[in-house]
Amino acid sequence: MKNVKNAKKRRGLSIYLMQVLFALIPLIVGAVALTAMAVVQLNNSMEREVYERLEMTAIGAANYFEADIKSDTVAQDSESFAYVDSFSENGIDISLFKGDVSYVSSLKNENGSRDIGTTADSKIWETCQSGETVSKDHVLVGSEKYYVYYMPVYNLKGEVWGMAFAGESMSIVLAAENKVVLSSCIIAAVIIIIFAALAFMLAKRVANPIKKIASASGELSKGNLNINVHTKSNVTEIMSLIDSTRNLQSALTGAIETVKISAGNLSGAVVEVDEKTSHNVDSVSQINVAISEVAKTSHSVAESAQSMAEKAVELGKNIEHLNDNIVILKDASDEITAANHEASDYMETVLKSSDESVEAVNEISEKVLATNEAVSTISESVQMIDEIAKQTQLLSLNASIEAARAGEAGKGFAVVAESIKELAESSSENAAKIGEIVQKVTGISGQTVEVAEKVKNIIEAERGYISDTQNKFTVLSGAVDNSVEGINAITDMAAELDRIKDELTNATTDLGAISEELGASAEEVSASCATVTEACADTHGQTEEMRSINENLEEAVAFFGTGVSGQ
Repeated sequence: MKNVKNAKKRRGLSIYLMQVLFALIPLIVGAVALTAMAVVQLNNSMEREVYERLEMTAIGAANYFEADIKSDTVAQDSESFAYVDSFSENGIDISLFKGDVSYVSSLKNENGSRDIGTTADSKIWETCQSGETVSKDHVLVGSEKYYVYYMPVYNLKGEVWGMAFAGESMSIVLAAENKVVLSSCIIAAVIIIIFAALAFMLAKRVANPIKKIASASGELSKGNLNINVHTKSNVTEIMSLIDSTRNLQSALTGAIETVKISAGNLSGAVVEVDEKTSHNVDSVSQINVAISEVAKTSHSVAESAQSMAEKAVELGKNIEHLNDNIVILKDASDEITAANHEASDYMETVLKSSDESVEAVNEISEKVLATNEAVSTISESVQMIDEIAKQTQLLSLNASIEAARAGEAGKGFAVVAESIKELAESSSENAAKIGEIVQKVTGISGQTVEVAEKVKNIIEAERGYISDTQNKFTVLSGAVDNSVEGINAITDMAAELDRIKDELTNATTDLGAISEELGASAEEVSASCATVTEACADTHGQTEEMRSINENLEEAVAFFGTGVSGQ
C-alpha cells in the first residue's frame, strides 16, 4: 500500500501532455521570436523609409525654392503655400526657414493660421549652419510628435540662407506599424493553432498504447496475472514494449509458483532462527548502548583535543604578530602626526608667501601702467618735436629762397639756412627713432601687464589649491587621531586574547580525564562482544540451512534479473 501511495505521489506529467508540450513550446517560442524579429525589422525598415521620404521631400522643397533664394525673391504668396500644402495629402508637412525663422509652412496653429515666424531649435540651426543635415524622431510640433528632417539651403554666394524642413506625424507611422504587427500576430496564431491540432493528434496515437501498457503493468504490480494486453501501435519501440509486457506476464506466472513452494520451507527455518536470535537481543542492546557512548565520547574528545590544540598554537602566533603590528602601527601613527603638523605649518608659510606674491604682482602692474603713461607723454613730446622739425625745414627752405634773391648779400644767410635745414632733418630723424623706441617700450609694457595678470591668476589658483590641501591635512589629522584610538582598542583586545589562550590550555588538561572514561567504556564493550560471539556461533547452523533455501529462491527469480540486464 505504501508503495502504491508513493507511486501516486511521484506521478508527474503524462506522456500525452509531454509530447504536446515538446511540440508546442518550440513552435510557440519560434513563432513568437520570428514574429518579434519580423516586427523589429519592419519597424526599422519603415523608419528608414520615413527618413528617406522626408529627405527626398526636403530636397525637392529646396530645389523648388532654389531659384527664388538665389535671387532673394522668396515670397509668402499663394503659389508657395500651394506647393507646400500639396504634400499634406501624403501626411507630410513642409516648411522653409529663412535663417532659423519659419518663412513658408504648411503647418497650422491651433487657431488654424499658418505656423510662420516661429524659431527653430538653436542646436538644429547650428548643425545646418555647419552644412550638415538633421534627422530626429519624437520631436514635438504643436501638440503632436513628428519625424523631422532639416537640411541647409544656400544663397548665390554659397552661404547658408536657411533650412528646408520636412516632417511626418508619428501617429500615422505608428498606426501603419500596428496594423502590420496585428497581421503578423494573426498569421503566427493561425500557424500555431494548425500545428497544435496536428501535435494533439500524433500525441494521442502515441499515448493511447502506452496508457494500456501502463494499465496492464499496474495490474501485474497488484498481483493480477490473468490479464490480456490487447493494443497495437505503428511505433517500433512501443511494439517492443507491448511484447516485453506479455513476456513479463508469462515469466511472473511461472516464477510465483516456484516462490510459493520455497516460501513454505523458508518459513520453518526462519522460526528457528528467530528463537535462537531472541536470546542475543539483550546482549546486542547492551553493545549498542556502550558503542554509542564510546562513539559519542571519543568523537567529542577527538574534536575538542584537535580543535583546542590547533587554536592554542594559532592563537599564540596571532597574539605575537598582533603585538608586533601594534608597535609598528603606533610608531607609524606618531610619524604621520608629526609629518601632518609640519605639512600644515608649511602650508601656512606657502599661503602667506602667495599673498605677498599677489601684492608684488599688483605693484609691478601699477608701475608698468605708470611707465605706460610716461611713455605716452614722451610720445606726445616726440610728435611735437617732429612738428617743430617740419616747421624748421619749411622755414629753412624759405630762408634759402630769400638768400638766393638777395644775391651776394644773402650768402651768409644761406649758410645759416642750410645749417638750420640739417638741424631740422637731424631732429626729425631722432624724433622718428625716439617714436620707434616708444612703440617698442609700449608693446613690452603691455606684454608685461599681461604676464603680470597671468602670474596673478596662477597665484590666485595656487592659493585655492593650497587652501584645499590645508583642509585635507586637517581631515588627515582627524583620521590619524581615530587610528590611534583604534590601536589602543586593539591593544586591549590582545590582552583579552592572551586570557582566552590560558583558558584553552586549562581545557586541554581536562581532556586527560575524559580519555580515562573512554578506556573504561571500551572494556565494557569488549565483554559484551564476547557474549555476542557465543550467540552468533549457535545461529550459524541455522544460517546455512536458510542460505540453501535462499539459493532456490534466487534460481526462481534469476530470469527477471537476466531480463533487466538485457534491456
